[in-house]
Amino acid sequence: MKRAHHLAAACLAALAAASPAAAQTFTLEGAVLDSRSAQNLGVVSERGDIATLFRAQKAMTFGILRAAGIPLDQLSPEVRARIERFQTTNLEAFRAFSQGLDLKDQGRFAEAREFFRRAAELDPGFALAAEQQQAMPDVNLGTGVQVRAVLAAAAGAAVDRGRSAVAVDVARATAALQAGQTVVTIAAAPAERAQAAATGDGFTANPPGSSTQFLPNLAAGIVYTYTVPPAAPVSIAIAGEWRADRIRVENEVLESLGTAGDFQAQRGGATVVAQGSAPLGDGSLAYWGRWASTPAGSASVSVNNTAITAPTLGPVDWIYADATRQMPTTGSAVFTPAAGPTMNNASGSIAVNFATRAVTLNNLGFTIGGQTFSALTGSASIDPRIASGAFGGNYSGGACSGCAGFTPLASTFGGHFLGREANGLLFSTILLTGDGTAAGVHLFGRPGP
Repeated sequence: MKRAHHLAAACLAALAAASPAAAQTFTLEGAVLDSRSAQNLGVVSERGDIATLFRAQKAMTFGILRAAGIPLDQLSPEVRARIERFQTTNLEAFRAFSQGLDLKDQGRFAEAREFFRRAAELDPGFALAAEQQQAMPDVNLGTGVQVRAVLAAAAGAAVDRGRSAVAVDVARATAALQAGQTVVTIAAAPAERAQAAATGDGFTANPPGSSTQFLPNLAAGIVYTYTVPPAAPVSIAIAGEWRADRIRVENEVLESLGTAGDFQAQRGGATVVAQGSAPLGDGSLAYWGRWASTPAGSASVSVNNTAITAPTLGPVDWIYADATRQMPTTGSAVFTPAAGPTMNNASGSIAVNFATRAVTLNNLGFTIGGQTFSALTGSASIDPRIASGAFGGNYSGGACSGCAGFTPLASTFGGHFLGREANGLLFSTILLTGDGTAAGVHLFGRPGP
């Protein structure tokens, strides 16, 4: 059976001049990884003077293909011709294009578009730069890793349904979503369609006026960190409202979240530590804790059936409570930090206007690991299509002590309401710190019922 490799190639080009009279030199270094196993398939490098940069780039491309086990003699003449063709020989245009690609990989699409525009301006024949400029949406996403995970899961589902391969360009997908287009649609199984119809096609069970009783949905969030050397650790927060068949709780401990073949987190043999609970205004409780993994007893996080376990996977923090069944449509409330597994010394408030569905973050502050975030502000709107009133957005301001280069506008936050009448709030966030990500989930409460 032919095995397909998922490849990640990272290249660093260093251009330097010893003196105005000296020739510029370059160094290109690339590592080829199988992203499923983290196996290093080879290292490719090229160096020389600047006049040979573009020829070296092509040589490196073929070196990467060889390291990935792709025989060059099996490439069709058309494919080989496309690889060998120079997109540009203008160094400044190439430099701007490379900066655009780096920003695109970070989810900073609006900034990437400007660099692609600059590259096309410097070399009008640089068609790839012009194409990338047109493809960039006018927003930035701070959750690039999370977006890729979701789209990878959708692509995996498409593969399961008979497609041999799926390639997803996150920037193009985001632009299509902005334009109101549908990016991926997958037909639900008959049982899922029947259950959706029975619950009014919403997320929360027991819809108003229904005589049929279902188990209540839960709003839950997890935070996990994973490391694939030599890359820096990546922290991700995932929160949502989950149907009863997609979340399992035993003795107040979260045991699993999600479904096989999509996103799924499972306690497995991990030890549960740092447990706690707090009452909501309706008398129900919110619960939180941590799965502490070791290679001998590890939790697992899977995307598209690819599992991450210890030692690659670090601790997994979780929090859950009953999801709000019907959001208020009048009045307002102010939510303040209550408790949770990952965000220490939390302060500030979240103001909600239930009539206009406006959400405002007021000077949030908290510590995650060794990084302290402060003066975080932002705004969002409650999504009326989700019974627990999901919302999300990018911060508009804020600061970080301990970050290499915190970017509030590219960092994201989100929330789901808890309890029968939005008595609590599950807050989640992913922040870009300049040398990685910090992520957290936290319980916010409000006075009164």
